[in-house]
Amino acid sequence: MSVPGRIRDPEVSRVKNRDEPFATLISYAGKFFHPERTPRLVETLRTAVHRPIEDQNIDARTFVQELRRALSGDTEGLPEDALFDVTHYGDGSDEAFLKRVWEEIFPEEPLPARS
Repeated sequence: MSVPGRIRDPEVSRVKNRDEPFATLISYAGKFFHPERTPRLVETLRTAVHRPIEDQNIDARTFVQELRRALSGDTEGLPEDALFDVTHYGDGSDEAFLKRVWEEIFPEEPLPARS
């Protein structure tokens, strides 16, 4: 049961239409990187995506795949302003926002290479 105003665990599916390009990335960005989020939420997400791949929820795996894809420069299908609309980021661009997300989740790993 969901409690209004409370962010659910990343292990619980929240993506309604997985067939939309970048649906999981957009959903997770809104849930975990909105300005009203707490640092604890990012830590919850970090823990979820650092589990062994076979133990990860499909949404956590998809989020990382879509994040890598976007950072690599393949943003075809990513709706314009979708990330800003769900996060109201102050980074200046989707690319800068996604780089910050990567660095918060994978601080020891280099950014995925651009194509």
